Amino acid sequence: MNEHQLLTLESVYGIFCDAWVDDEEMLVFASFWGRDTAIQEFLARLTLSNHENGINQLYLVGIAPKTLRIGNPERLDKLTGRMPKTNLFGDIVQLWLFDKKVREPDFANRKAYMLVQPDHFDPVHDFWGTVKSVSHLPLLDSWQKILTDLARTEGWLKVHQGYALNALSIELPEQAWEEHLTRLIQSSALLV
Repeated sequence: MNEHQLLTLESVYGIFCDAWVDDEEMLVFASFWGRDTAIQEFLARLTLSNHENGINQLYLVGIAPKTLRIGNPERLDKLTGRMPKTNLFGDIVQLWLFDKKVREPDFANRKAYMLVQPDHFDPVHDFWGTVKSVSHLPLLDSWQKILTDLARTEGWLKVHQGYALNALSIELPEQAWEEHLTRLIQSSALLV
């Protein structure tokens, strides 16, 4: 992280954030670092209610302060890793906390997220496989540009800018998606 500084997590002492991305302030992905005990406290407090000292919002403090809402913690997934025991700082854990739709699309509701590096992605090409997988209608690869442009124009494919990374989101409304595809096929804009 060359130009990015670590942000601190206000609600749990000793936890630092080096990347996050949100969708209208709702956490999509965040990367945290801290000692094992601080990370375990953080994870435990995510499952508690407000009156039990639980956490439902993350207040990140530093060069790019941010508030991230948690919502229902059941929608989140996590991955953890440990620094080697011989490192200079002791028992350090990295936690990736993310919306489950980052790992696997919600096929029933035709929604998905994809994490991307800022300025190093092309929504037309990088996200086409996900658009095809969440669409309940079969799509031909030759339709890629037209349908990706349509999804961006309609606001179904969005770029979410975060801190040190971005996310692409797709949400295809069933009826509108069907209507647009039918119209494009009937007008010969999409050749079958």
